[in-house]
Amino acid sequence: MGAGVKDRGPGTGNEGRMFGSPLPSPFSHPPSKIVIFTADDFGLSEALNGAVALAHRQGLLRGASLMAAGPRAEEALRLARELPSLCLGVHLTLIQGRAVLPPRQIPHLVDPQGRFPDHPVQVGWRYFWQPQVLPEIKGELRAQIETVLREDLRLWFLNGHLNLQVHPRILPLVLDLAREYGIPALRLPREDWRATLALAPDGPLPKVAQGLIFALLCRRARRQIRDAGIICNDQLFGLLNDGRMTETYLLGLIPRLQPGLTEIYCHPGMEADTELPPWGPAYQRQQELAALLSPRLHAALAVAGIELSDFRELSLRGGKL
Repeated sequence: MGAGVKDRGPGTGNEGRMFGSPLPSPFSHPPSKIVIFTADDFGLSEALNGAVALAHRQGLLRGASLMAAGPRAEEALRLARELPSLCLGVHLTLIQGRAVLPPRQIPHLVDPQGRFPDHPVQVGWRYFWQPQVLPEIKGELRAQIETVLREDLRLWFLNGHLNLQVHPRILPLVLDLAREYGIPALRLPREDWRATLALAPDGPLPKVAQGLIFALLCRRARRQIRDAGIICNDQLFGLLNDGRMTETYLLGLIPRLQPGLTEIYCHPGMEADTELPPWGPAYQRQQELAALLSPRLHAALAVAGIELSDFRELSLRGGKL
């Protein structure tokens, strides 16, 4: 590669981006390391929506996953129309949030106010041992996808709030919907917990436990995803150091990245507001935004010869790295 980070995307409108410039022709020999920067919870708050727009226009952010029933989803949909180069996905939500469908249509999933339960372990076991809820889950996920498609926006990937997309009961439903709606990519939450602990050694036991649980889930999920003809990342960061993807952490992560496609996801925010704290009281949202805007981080990626991409670009080139 050359001296700069390659930020390509034919026809995606990246020409006005601050970092990088489009190449006149594709690589004849693709680089061995590709990184996608994604923001989750698009539509959750005005501060988060603004951070997504700023980090995409002036920084490293290439994609965002939208919460269809988020409190500020309409604003997020408007911003997505204004940012045609933003690679858009859906942040499928079945926990800690509201449903799109009315409670009478999904009575086993939500309370009378249309809210999902908050406790991940209880929800995970319930969805596993009560298969009668699966038709309601599929109907709700379909509604979340169609909420975005009705706005005449193209979807390029799916992921799940708390990464429930790799739940053994839910993954087949998500893959069916991805194929049905022509959505080419899905997040695989497979994180190298050793690399994360080297950079963020606090709370080692929960990180190791979570890392091992998701490693087991991803082993089977990866095969199912690829058998379905869906693109997925090889590795990911953002799961075990959730809400603290700061410049210092990311600079330390660059030399630890493995060959293949790595997705790095974050939860940036423009400023503190009343909507965001309940969703992550310890999240360092402004520091995450600063990292996405950091010229120092951009330069470090360039020196390391790492290509920036997104799921749209990868799908347009046939999923080939």
